[in-house]
Amino acid sequence: MRDAGATAALAGIPHANVPGSTDPLGPADLVDAEALADMRAFNDLKAKRKKQRKRKIIIGVASTVAVLAVAGGAFAWYTADQAAKALQNMAPQTGFVEQGTFVETVSASDNLQPVASVSATPEVDGIVGEVLVAEGDAVEEGQTLFTVVNDELDKAVNQAAQGIEEAKNGVAQAQNAVNDAYHAKSAGQQAAATAQAQAQAAAAAAKEAGGAAVESFAGEQASFDESSADSAIRSAELALSNANLALQNAQSAYDEAVARAAKRTVTASIAGSVVAVNIEPGKALGATASAATSPVQIADLSQMTVSINVNEIDILKISADQTAEVTFTAAPDLTLPATVVSIATTSAGSGDPSGGAMYGGMGGAVTYAVKLLIAEPDPRLKPGMTAKATITTTTIDNALMVPISAVQSDGAGGSFVMVLTDPETQEMDMREVEVVASDGLTSVVKGQVKAGDEVVVSGGAGGAPGDMGMEAGGMAAADSAGSVMVG
Repeated sequence: MRDAGATAALAGIPHANVPGSTDPLGPADLVDAEALADMRAFNDLKAKRKKQRKRKIIIGVASTVAVLAVAGGAFAWYTADQAAKALQNMAPQTGFVEQGTFVETVSASDNLQPVASVSATPEVDGIVGEVLVAEGDAVEEGQTLFTVVNDELDKAVNQAAQGIEEAKNGVAQAQNAVNDAYHAKSAGQQAAATAQAQAQAAAAAAKEAGGAAVESFAGEQASFDESSADSAIRSAELALSNANLALQNAQSAYDEAVARAAKRTVTASIAGSVVAVNIEPGKALGATASAATSPVQIADLSQMTVSINVNEIDILKISADQTAEVTFTAAPDLTLPATVVSIATTSAGSGDPSGGAMYGGMGGAVTYAVKLLIAEPDPRLKPGMTAKATITTTTIDNALMVPISAVQSDGAGGSFVMVLTDPETQEMDMREVEVVASDGLTSVVKGQVKAGDEVVVSGGAGGAPGDMGMEAGGMAAADSAGSVMVG
């Protein structure tokens, strides 16, 4: 069929003689050259477009075939993978009976503390004088740490010393009074004796002359009052006693003033290391730190302790003298032995959610304080560092161990495991066992199993053992069994 555009072009040429036609005009009537060139260009364009359409069809078909091939391969791979998973899920999950040393531990973290620590705090107020130590210094018991300046204490000592001198003078005066009283009595007695002798002589003379001198003798003998002399002596002695008491009181006041003044020199009450110095010379005590801060803190770092909080489930496994290992956040390469030295008998309250090794995350659990002693700490350790203590609570040699989920209950107080006897046919035997110990992951058992036995792990993807061809009795036991934590 002639193209409509070409027909129109030809119609516009008068008397055109197309080659091969029988136009009566003949070859002499030639076609216009410009119109012929346009017609040929149009025909070439039409052929080119037809070729492009053919190429697009071929590419589209090829792409469609490729997509279908890829989709078919992916489907085949997916189908094979699902089939493999299905076959895998049909088999029970298993583990093996292992023989070795079973070790159960309890772990918790807290801060290091020195075995002994004291605060060197003065008992008197004043201004800081000399500070003779620095942080890190080693000190001996009785060594001077710092001094306090307080003039009032010196005044008190001087006044007390003056009081002693006054009391001594008082004692001396009282003693003189006592001596005088005794002398007075002695003089009176002597005078009386002399008078008596004179009277007797006079009486003898009177006897010769008559009896008138006897009455004169009696009057002179009665002139000395010995009781008054004794009373004077007692009074003087009482005054002396009071003077001695006053001297004792003055001496006590002096000793107290001296002792209080001596407290201006602060010494170490224990041997150890200076771990903190919070004072400066010339500053009033308390001016550079809060009331709760020690001016100088001394700690005995020859031994250190760590007190951990153990939850109520694990505390029954802890006993005195158990061994432990302690690691340190600040020194990851350091591990030191420790010993349990004390276990609290009363609860310390709700525990840290980090808890013990087995029961981490049990926020709010009741805990008990357990103190461990590190007998030989590393010199790098400092009070307050974080320490993790791992206490060994149980050690069993040559133990038969299985995953805890392999142990199931028979519903009558006993336990059993399912032993895979034929992996190809999935045949199993139910073996009775006794759980000896457990740490929450592994159970130590004894009974009808041996090392190397392959046991079924309860809760696997393969379903209950009864679905894999067990005998009726074993199937019923397995169906009623559940994974339990023993110990």
